[in-house]
Amino acid sequence: MIAFARRNLKLYFREKSAVFFSLLAVLITIALYVLFLGNVYTKDVSDSIAEGKKMSGAAQETANEEEMDAAGEIMDNWVMAGIVAEAGITISLGVLGAVIDDRSKRITKDFYVSPIKRSAMTGGYVICAYAVTVLMTILTFAIAQVYIRINGGDFIALEKLPEVIGVILLTDFAAVGMMAFFVSLFQTQSAYRTASTVIGTLVGFVMGIYLPIGMYPSAVQWIIRCFPISHGALLLRGILTEEVMERSFALAPAPVMDDVCAFFGITYQFGSYTADKMFSVVILFATGAVFLSLACVKLSGKQK
Repeated sequence: MIAFARRNLKLYFREKSAVFFSLLAVLITIALYVLFLGNVYTKDVSDSIAEGKKMSGAAQETANEEEMDAAGEIMDNWVMAGIVAEAGITISLGVLGAVIDDRSKRITKDFYVSPIKRSAMTGGYVICAYAVTVLMTILTFAIAQVYIRINGGDFIALEKLPEVIGVILLTDFAAVGMMAFFVSLFQTQSAYRTASTVIGTLVGFVMGIYLPIGMYPSAVQWIIRCFPISHGALLLRGILTEEVMERSFALAPAPVMDDVCAFFGITYQFGSYTADKMFSVVILFATGAVFLSLACVKLSGKQK
């Protein structure tokens, strides 16, 4: 299994274009935010900060420069958290294309007549996909942190870094499991590429990355909350925005910050229940375990 995973890793990193295109969707999303979306919601957040301070008698009616800067930092961290979570899907989807590539070239038939077990082959694909996805997601997080710092924000506190890495590991586990099962449903490159394009296009909306969850209709909001990888974005948003949110809304009544968090998907409401960290952790772990099991059964079965 490890030898087969090593073989897939060598094939992946040998093709430089594959490495680049694995990150391309992430880079495009960051570029879209920098060029077009960066200031779209910043004023709304700054106005909320100013209004909250006004309610406590601590500020003027309109946002000042300090509040605009704080709002910009909140939005930078909000978007980058979603992009890092999305990377788990887009990158693993690209890496797992090796399964379809081997099938279409009938390379798998050579392996089937060798001593290697089908379960070991499946494990090799999954281990390779997980290793690459984690590596590239951490690289994405590093790029996001550099952007935030250049844009006037602060690097994440060192004591929070292990928590972020833990969320990335868990989110990528769920993403690789889902995408492995997704890949197991296809036999040809053309069908896989078409489906991958659709997934890559929709995932940003399904995870509430491009638009705040509060801007969607109620039915779509439920879809976002129930989509497992959205909980990875939820956890990352909570970690990355915590310090700047507490600092910015320190003088505002608690309901003001709660409303902003609910609108931007920093917290998820299921009726009267607010999802806590453990709820999201369980969702991610269960998703990875279930879909990975289904993928292993499907990929280890006999292929026509």
